[in-house]
Amino acid sequence: MIGILWNVSSNEREVGVELQNKDDIRNGILQSWMRAAWVNPVEGPNEQVYLRLTPGGRLKMRRRIKELENSLGESGTELAKQEEAGTLPVEKEKMELAMMAQAYMSERKFIQSQGGSLGTAVVEIEDDDERPRGGPIDG
Repeated sequence: MIGILWNVSSNEREVGVELQNKDDIRNGILQSWMRAAWVNPVEGPNEQVYLRLTPGGRLKMRRRIKELENSLGESGTELAKQEEAGTLPVEKEKMELAMMAQAYMSERKFIQSQGGSLGTAVVEIEDDDERPRGGPIDG
């Protein structure tokens, strides 16, 4: 469960949700993906739980990546690189786009490593080093 603060304005007519930090925003995004059935939890080695994109989730994520890239004027690939470097600003939409790009490419690499064939990717993330990056999406 994520920590949420409910803020009531001074006139008490507006109620909003404020997430406290980057981890809270990340957890909120992952929970929304689970509620929308974009991801499913899967038990991996050593009783670790991973999130895997569903086939429908992968398709919906492709569309959402393009929508966010167009509305933000930012590349999902570039934001994913910033996230990995720890320089991504704490802004929900940018974080969501970065997470989507990472999740989408990770899932594609995993499917391809299992012999699956996929069409053209909506985003590409080049590896700067040789560490393996395919496999389940960490949850």
